[in-house]
Amino acid sequence: MKRILFIPGPSEVEYDVLLELSKPVIPHYGKEWVELYEKACDVAKKIFKTDGFVTLLPIPGIVAVEMAVFNVVEEGTCVVNLCNGLFGELIGKILKLHRANVIEVCSDWGSPIDLGELKKVLDENPNVKAVFMVQNETSTGVLNDVPSVAKVVKKYDKLLCVDAISSFGGVDFDFDGWCVDYAVGYASKCLSGINGVCPVAISEKFLDYVQKRESPVKSYYFNLPVYMEMSKFFENHPHPTSMPTSVVRAFYYVASKAFQEGLENRYRRHIKVARACRAALRAMNLNPIPKEEYASPTVTAFSVQEGLDKKIVSKLLEEHNMIISGGLGKLKGRSLRIGHMGTTANPQYLVQLIQALEITLKELGMIERIGNGVEAAYKALEKD
Repeated sequence: MKRILFIPGPSEVEYDVLLELSKPVIPHYGKEWVELYEKACDVAKKIFKTDGFVTLLPIPGIVAVEMAVFNVVEEGTCVVNLCNGLFGELIGKILKLHRANVIEVCSDWGSPIDLGELKKVLDENPNVKAVFMVQNETSTGVLNDVPSVAKVVKKYDKLLCVDAISSFGGVDFDFDGWCVDYAVGYASKCLSGINGVCPVAISEKFLDYVQKRESPVKSYYFNLPVYMEMSKFFENHPHPTSMPTSVVRAFYYVASKAFQEGLENRYRRHIKVARACRAALRAMNLNPIPKEEYASPTVTAFSVQEGLDKKIVSKLLEEHNMIISGGLGKLKGRSLRIGHMGTTANPQYLVQLIQALEITLKELGMIERIGNGVEAAYKALEKD
């Protein structure tokens, strides 16, 4: 029996997407490829909501974030890192490895970004060049408020770099409207595509900053001026390296499906299913980690008694062919995470999972009766 992915990526892929991979492979140059690549970038622009530069990088998401670091950071460059979870911490580690002067603005795991502290730091450190943040912190299930952060960053005229890996295509993102300067999306999370390509949006302000660096970027591929120059060097070769053309074809397919659904419709669907998931968990005496007002539409993290996390994950997999994720970092061993993104951000998938989770909890002696979770999920789904 097929296993269903209820994890925060990779997400469940539908068969029509897999069929795109079965089409004949095309080379990463030539008119057919240029047409496909440009169409894929254009639909990514629509999801980012930008008229600016968007490219596709055949690398993991965190490496695409590191591309921003390569270009922003010279030794000693002062930057702010907003951190309230594992992936915010990871960006901080990358910045320090590049020998940046990093000012961490940290909040408790499960809490939102501290805007007051950010303003204070920017007031006291006018030499800050950029602010880095994660939009959707999957380690805690918190959706960070990019528009509010962006307003602060714009006021102080700094660069804003956003990891939108686990929210792209599932949560609203307005690159131009919010004045973001660098943002990383992803194919195999909210879009339910195939791992292997990252859409990246880059502002003119960011590119201008890089051009005015005092020292050259110490990389070939990650050097944006070189990258853009080499992307135009060969005719009908819009990328400086070889590309996984079949994966890009699949990305274009799922991104187009998302846009055809209607982005606002899609975002509402994710919010609705996420709320129903958390309502069901509470009905089963399981506590979501973040408060409802800043809970993620694409992943729910919830607390469990230490030692029961592996038992729940194991029974769901072995007896119900469903995969959920364990906790990370500070929450490892005492939390679990459910991904409701893309394909699984649908009532039929959610109800299946809640039914299986209730049976599992009953067998482990954690609840007395089955049905409360499903009932709570249905009630939440019936609301507008």
